[in-house]
Amino acid sequence: MFHKLFRRRINKIHEKYKNEKILIIDDISNFFGLESLGVWKIRGNGVLLLTEEELFFGMWKPEKEFSIPVSSIIEITNPKTHMHRSVNRPLLKVTFKNKKGEIDSAAWFVRELEKWNEFLNELILENK
Repeated sequence: MFHKLFRRRINKIHEKYKNEKILIIDDISNFFGLESLGVWKIRGNGVLLLTEEELFFGMWKPEKEFSIPVSSIIEITNPKTHMHRSVNRPLLKVTFKNKKGEIDSAAWFVRELEKWNEFLNELILENK
C-alpha cells in the first residue's frame, strides 16, 4: 500500500513509541500546518499518534516531527479549513499553548475523527 520509504518511516515511528501506551494512531494523517509558522510552510502526510502525555506527529517526507504536550492543549474543534486549506471534510484542529506560552494551532485530516475527538477531549478534561 505504501511506498517502501514511507513504510520505513512509519515503522521507525512505531518503534520509537513501542514502549508507550498509544491511545489512537493514524499512519496516514494529512497535516494542514502549524498556525505559528504561517500559511506557506510545509504540510504533508505522516503518523499522528496520541499517548496520555502527548500528541505526536512525524511527517513521512521530509522527516519532520513535533509534539504537543496534552497538558498544553486548550481545545479541539473540527473546522473544514485550516489556514486557507481544505479537503471539504471536518479536520482535527488542536489549539494549544506553545513553548513560548502563545496560543497556536495545528490541524490534520484523520480517519476516525470522532474517536480522536473523544480521546483528546477526555484528556483535556483530566488535565483541567
